[in-house]
Amino acid sequence: MKISELETFDSVKAAQDPVVQEELLNMAWEDGDIPALTHALSVIAKARGMAETANKAGLTRPALYKALSDKGNPSLSSLLGIMKALDIKATFHASTSNAG
Repeated sequence: MKISELETFDSVKAAQDPVVQEELLNMAWEDGDIPALTHALSVIAKARGMAETANKAGLTRPALYKALSDKGNPSLSSLLGIMKALDIKATFHASTSNAG
Protein backbone atom coordinates (compact mmCIF):
# COMPACT_ATOMS: atom_id res chain seq x y z
CA MET A 1 0.00 0.00 0.00
CA LYS A 2 1.24 3.45 -0.88
CA ILE A 3 1.21 6.41 1.51
CA SER A 4 -1.07 8.25 -0.90
CA GLU A 5 -3.62 5.45 -0.49
CA LEU A 6 -3.85 5.80 3.28
CA GLU A 7 -6.91 7.48 4.69
CA THR A 8 -6.22 10.72 6.57
CA PHE A 9 -7.05 10.44 10.25
CA ASP A 10 -10.14 12.48 11.08
CA SER A 11 -10.25 13.21 14.82
CA VAL A 12 -13.80 14.57 14.62
CA LYS A 13 -15.02 11.38 12.95
CA ALA A 14 -13.18 9.25 15.51
CA ALA A 15 -14.68 11.34 18.35
CA GLN A 16 -18.19 10.32 17.37
CA ASP A 17 -17.48 7.23 19.48
CA PRO A 18 -18.28 7.93 23.17
CA VAL A 19 -15.35 5.74 24.27
CA VAL A 20 -12.95 7.89 22.23
CA GLN A 21 -14.51 11.04 23.72
CA GLU A 22 -13.95 9.73 27.22
CA GLU A 23 -10.35 8.79 26.49
CA LEU A 24 -9.59 12.18 24.93
CA LEU A 25 -10.90 13.97 28.01
CA ASN A 26 -9.20 11.66 30.50
CA MET A 27 -5.81 11.98 28.78
CA ALA A 28 -6.06 15.79 28.71
CA TRP A 29 -7.25 15.95 32.32
CA GLU A 30 -4.50 13.62 33.57
CA ASP A 31 -1.87 15.74 31.83
CA GLY A 32 -3.31 18.90 33.39
CA ASP A 33 -2.95 20.52 29.98
CA ILE A 34 -5.58 23.25 29.49
CA PRO A 35 -5.02 23.58 25.70
CA ALA A 36 -5.35 19.80 25.36
CA LEU A 37 -8.57 19.84 27.38
CA THR A 38 -10.10 22.65 25.33
CA HIS A 39 -8.97 20.87 22.14
CA ALA A 40 -10.62 17.63 23.30
CA LEU A 41 -13.84 19.53 24.06
CA SER A 42 -13.63 21.21 20.65
CA VAL A 43 -13.28 17.89 18.84
CA ILE A 44 -16.19 16.43 20.79
CA ALA A 45 -18.36 19.51 20.19
CA LYS A 46 -17.63 19.30 16.45
CA ALA A 47 -18.49 15.59 16.46
CA ARG A 48 -21.81 16.30 18.17
CA GLY A 49 -22.55 19.54 16.33
CA MET A 50 -21.21 22.99 17.20
CA ALA A 51 -24.52 24.83 16.75
CA GLU A 52 -26.41 22.46 19.05
CA THR A 53 -23.59 22.47 21.61
CA ALA A 54 -23.43 26.28 21.61
CA ASN A 55 -27.19 26.54 22.02
CA LYS A 56 -27.24 24.09 24.95
CA ALA A 57 -24.25 25.85 26.55
CA GLY A 58 -25.94 29.25 26.31
CA LEU A 59 -23.24 30.58 23.97
CA THR A 60 -23.26 31.85 20.44
CA ARG A 61 -21.62 29.59 17.91
CA PRO A 62 -18.77 32.09 17.33
CA ALA A 63 -18.25 32.37 21.11
CA LEU A 64 -18.01 28.58 21.37
CA TYR A 65 -15.46 28.43 18.54
CA LYS A 66 -13.46 31.21 20.21
CA ALA A 67 -13.55 29.60 23.66
CA LEU A 68 -12.37 26.25 22.29
CA SER A 69 -9.82 27.63 19.82
CA ASP A 70 -6.05 27.19 20.18
CA LYS A 71 -5.89 30.66 21.73
CA GLY A 72 -9.13 30.28 23.67
CA ASN A 73 -9.22 30.52 27.42
CA PRO A 74 -12.81 29.82 28.43
CA SER A 75 -14.05 31.08 31.76
CA LEU A 76 -14.98 28.46 34.31
CA SER A 77 -18.67 29.22 33.77
CA SER A 78 -18.29 28.75 29.99
CA LEU A 79 -16.31 25.56 30.50
CA LEU A 80 -18.95 24.15 32.85
CA GLY A 81 -21.70 25.18 30.42
CA ILE A 82 -19.92 23.44 27.54
CA MET A 83 -19.39 20.32 29.62
CA LYS A 84 -23.05 20.31 30.65
CA ALA A 85 -24.13 20.79 27.02
CA LEU A 86 -21.99 17.81 26.02
CA ASP A 87 -23.32 15.79 29.00
CA ILE A 88 -19.80 15.43 30.38
CA LYS A 89 -19.45 14.93 34.09
CA ALA A 90 -16.21 15.21 36.04
CA THR A 91 -15.50 13.41 39.28
CA PHE A 92 -12.70 14.15 41.68
CA HIS A 93 -10.82 11.87 44.05
CA ALA A 94 -8.22 12.72 46.65
CA SER A 95 -4.78 11.54 45.69
CA THR A 96 -3.52 8.83 48.01
CA SER A 97 -0.05 10.38 47.85
CA ASN A 98 -1.39 13.59 49.44
CA ALA A 99 -3.50 11.93 52.10
CA GLY A 100 -2.56 11.93 55.66
